[in-house]
Amino acid sequence: MTEKDIKFIRFALAENPCLNRYETVRDVHSIEELTQVMEDADAFIIDGSEPEELACQVSCTIRSNPSSCAKPLFTTSALPEKIALLCDGEISSMEEAVKKASQILNRLNEANQDALKESPDFRLMAYLYARPSMQIKPLLEPFTPHAYRYPLASCLSEDPAMGEEWLGFLKQKGLLEFGDLIDRIRLCPRCETSHLNYIDICPNCSSLDIVRKEFIHCFTCGRVGPVEDFLLEDHLRCPFCHTRLRHLGEDYDHPMESHSCNDCGHRFIDPDVVVDCFNCRTRSDTDELIIKNIYGFKITNKGKTAARVGTMEDVYSIFDSLNYMAPPYFSKLMNWLLDLHKRYPQDNFSVVGIYISNLPDIALKLGREKTLRLANEIARRLRQLIRGTDVSMRTSINNLWLLLPKTDKAGANVLAERIKNLSSLIDIDYEGTLEFKIALFSTPDDLMDADDAERILARLSGELGNE
Repeated sequence: MTEKDIKFIRFALAENPCLNRYETVRDVHSIEELTQVMEDADAFIIDGSEPEELACQVSCTIRSNPSSCAKPLFTTSALPEKIALLCDGEISSMEEAVKKASQILNRLNEANQDALKESPDFRLMAYLYARPSMQIKPLLEPFTPHAYRYPLASCLSEDPAMGEEWLGFLKQKGLLEFGDLIDRIRLCPRCETSHLNYIDICPNCSSLDIVRKEFIHCFTCGRVGPVEDFLLEDHLRCPFCHTRLRHLGEDYDHPMESHSCNDCGHRFIDPDVVVDCFNCRTRSDTDELIIKNIYGFKITNKGKTAARVGTMEDVYSIFDSLNYMAPPYFSKLMNWLLDLHKRYPQDNFSVVGIYISNLPDIALKLGREKTLRLANEIARRLRQLIRGTDVSMRTSINNLWLLLPKTDKAGANVLAERIKNLSSLIDIDYEGTLEFKIALFSTPDDLMDADDAERILARLSGELGNE
């Protein structure tokens, strides 16, 4: 897309002659007008700063609509953070707007447009893919139950109230990862709200009625009491032994006790601290509170691949046609073969871990359809190499495992070499070749004490270097 082809929608909150008029700029003045022309626009400008409520409504409307959610959105003045977090920055001229918009749009056009229309997950991936250095930042709202929310996630998700949970789900899928640590807060262990009151109480009777006092320790009789009990006109005198206290350090000193309870009379150095929840009125000890780190979120390499290709899950799921077995059953079979080997040492077996390290990068270059054809070809070639008694599984999205009964180390090495040779046999319609990483386990050569399926697979995953 050339710069002169970018169609802007300018939402004018007030008359502002500072922006040069381009033929490709269309002015609108109401939400109704905006929604009618939103799909045809390439980029948006909120021109002006008043009223803030309308500017907030405009930005949320643009980001909530599937046809415009990932398109560039600029402002001409500084706006509150809740609006700024939905925008792509402030611009001072149309030339600046065109330059910034073209950079975003060029990357946005690389994203899979069909997937972007179908799923909020991919709309968010496309949004971040078009802005590779961006993080989804939280907004502090101290008078809300959880103190922070993510405005962008709330706008793009199907359920605005579940924006933060949605980001966590995408992180579990490997599409997002934590960015900067923004804050650390504590939540009620019962209702998980952040509106907490920290209270000092007497460590003896838990009373709230405590006061800070200075105490005096009489060296003559050893008694301790508050300073006011020792004051007699213009000097200090012990109320117990009546000794006049003239010199600090010789006649008396101030002990560590600095608090007194008006209910039980207990003297103490530091009070206990408990926490009352303003929401559910639960009282908790401080070590019972839920500690929550508040992070920004950024896109991962897997997320970038998903934005370009549409999804990588269905690409790798093609490999599940290779005598596939679900992970729990695969592990049970491994453990059964281990027990069998211990009883009959001549019954060996092997495990082969396969990871195509550059397949995500190749998928970015090839696009969805060519990548699916490539995965089909890889699966077809692998199917020719394995036996009917061999089984496979996938753990992470791109880790393929083969379990080879009645196969020793030599046999596993032969298969590993054949798999590596596939890189020269498969035409990927792209510069370079597929990079197969292989990890092997065979009995009895690689068997360690206390080995089970979980330990063996964890060890091989470390060798593959992708987990």
